[in-house]
Order: sequence, then C-alpha cells, then structure tokens
Amino acid sequence: MPENTREIAQSAGKNLTQVVAGQLKRRILEGGLRAGEKLPTEKQLTQEFGVSRTVIREAISGLKQDGLVASRQGSGVFVLDPPQNTETLTFLSQNPRTIANVIEALELRASVEIGAAELAAQRCSPAQEAKIFTCFQKFKECVLKGEISEDADFAFHVAIAEAANNPRFSEFLTLLGRNTIPRSELRKKAGLTTDPEVERQILQEHLALLDAITARDSQAAGAAMRAHLIKGAERYRAIARIAQMS
Repeated sequence: MPENTREIAQSAGKNLTQVVAGQLKRRILEGGLRAGEKLPTEKQLTQEFGVSRTVIREAISGLKQDGLVASRQGSGVFVLDPPQNTETLTFLSQNPRTIANVIEALELRASVEIGAAELAAQRCSPAQEAKIFTCFQKFKECVLKGEISEDADFAFHVAIAEAANNPRFSEFLTLLGRNTIPRSELRKKAGLTTDPEVERQILQEHLALLDAITARDSQAAGAAMRAHLIKGAERYRAIARIAQMS
C-alpha cells in the first residue's frame, strides 16, 4: 500500500495528502463510508495508506473544510451527508470554468451591489422599502416550502438596486440576468440540487440586508451585502475543491 499511494501521487502530479483525501472522498461519495459512520482512526489510516499521521491529519482537515466529515468531541471523526450529488461533482471536475464563472460573477456583482445597498439605505422611498420587504417575504416563502428560490432571490437584489435610485444599478443586474444567481447557473449546467441548509443561510443573509436598509444604516447595508456575496463565493469554492479531488 505505501508504494501504491506514492505511485498514485507521482503519476497524478499530486502530493500524498491530496491522494489520501481524494480516496477517502471517493469512498464517501460512492457509499463505502456512509453518513453517520465513524472514520477509521489515524493509526488505521496510516497503516492502510502507508503515510505519516501528519498526512492523514491534513487530509481529514481538508475533508472537514469541504463538509464531508466532522469531529465529535471524545468520539472521533464522522462522515456527513455529501453536500452535493456525484453527478454535479463529476460535471464540475470536468468543466472547471463553470465554477470559475460563478465566482467571477459574484466578484463582479460585489463591486456594484455593495454600493447599491449603501445607497438604498440612504435613498429608498417608503414604496421601494415595501417592495424590498415583499421580495424578501417571497424568497422566505420559497425557502420554507423547499421550492426553487432563484427568481425570488434575483428579484430581491433587483429591488435593492432600484432603491438606490440610480437606474444604472438595476440596469446592470437586469443585463446580467438571473443566471448571476449561482444556484441558477449551476442547477442548469451541473444539475445542482436544492440544499435546505444553504437556502436557510441565504435567508439569514437577506434578512441582515433587509434590516440594515430599513434601519437606514448605509454602512451596515454595505457590510451585509459584502458578507452575503463573499459567503456565496466561499460556498462555491468549497464545491470546487471537492470537484477537483474527484
């Protein structure tokens, strides 16, 4: 086994940590290690792969960052439900530009929408504030019902852009279209499934935006938009890391 691990690393141009993490990840995705099952101990894994404990620890740390395993104090490391389905990960590993395009779009949006949120907090009329709230409620309804929420998500962001009372902001978002919502882009191209936990996280991020705008706190509104889009990019970078290990 030691020779096999090192041979795989050399032939694939990867280090030992990547090889070990990749093989463990594959077991999880293929059902060899099921959700709720305890991961073998460090000692068992070092013997199986013929590598040091440092390599095993780094590999497990990477799996934790990617949401595949989690530690339970005093009990060990346990397997979690994979965050996305195998078909999605296979597609993304074969089409790396797809996830790159999503992250690039989020960065572009951040450069515009942070300013839009700040201005909306300063300038929005009562009618525009009511529209933002209505869009938030529609998004919340979709999340609670487990329905696809991209249209409501996009409408919420457009309502904020409109409330900046500079038509260029809403024109920018409308030009980019609803596919700038990452879940929409990946659902269409990679078969991304709805993740209730992610949807609830986005709901909380939207609530922070709504609260800041209705409080007329432009600094908090900008910070909330920045945090929302940064967290979005982080979520999709995590998917990319898993896909690259496929």
